[in-house]
Amino acid sequence: IIANPVAAFTITGDTLCEKKPITLNSTVTGTHFWNWNLGPTTTNAIPPFTHSFANAGTYTIRLFLSNPEGCNSAPVSQSITINPVPAINAGPDKMINAGSSTTIDASILNAGNYNFLWTPATYLSAATILNPVSTPDNSTLYTIEAIDKLSNCIGTDQVLISPITGLYIPSAFTPNGDGKNDSWEIPGLALYPDARVIIYNRGGQAIYDRKSYTSNPWNGNFNGTRQPVAVYVYMIQLNDAAKRVLKGTVTIIR
Repeated sequence: IIANPVAAFTITGDTLCEKKPITLNSTVTGTHFWNWNLGPTTTNAIPPFTHSFANAGTYTIRLFLSNPEGCNSAPVSQSITINPVPAINAGPDKMINAGSSTTIDASILNAGNYNFLWTPATYLSAATILNPVSTPDNSTLYTIEAIDKLSNCIGTDQVLISPITGLYIPSAFTPNGDGKNDSWEIPGLALYPDARVIIYNRGGQAIYDRKSYTSNPWNGNFNGTRQPVAVYVYMIQLNDAAKRVLKGTVTIIR
């Protein structure tokens, strides 16, 4: 008489977090067919093997064995709680005057539940707080880690801080859809959040007129229609303390 196999398994993992692998193992010996139910999925993997859960939650892992003679084990199960990755937001990218400082506007709910680490620490007032002050000499891409104090799960996000030495207005751009220079980018306008940009065609018609230019630069279209290769006149009202107005031309090249 062949005895039924007895199923047993262990679960190990350095942290039980979303998308972080755990290891499933068993001390059962001999030849068996392994039948795993891992909550959303099933597998016949032979242990040890790794598995990760895409979403946080409590999952029941079940196992039963079959041997070549057709004898089955009773199913065994264990519950496992997978913790969420911290939803950290590093804040919006910023352009600042060269030599000046800015506070990085990172955010997360219940900030006291987490430890923080910024890399690189270069140009930062502190690397272990949520909202350090950055005084960069050059454009710096920062990564923040938020580490849950209880689960040790880690969430990350990035922010770019770029110092600008002046307002440079390109004289041409190429909106041909190749992903390069497809919009008339004027990075320095980020220093003038109230600036208004107006673009006129050769007939004197205003075909672009709006503020918040850096978030929606001109792509060479008017009312959804690609504008022809030509020279266009622009007027930029900086709306700064001096009420400066800049005028010039920009050329579409395709």
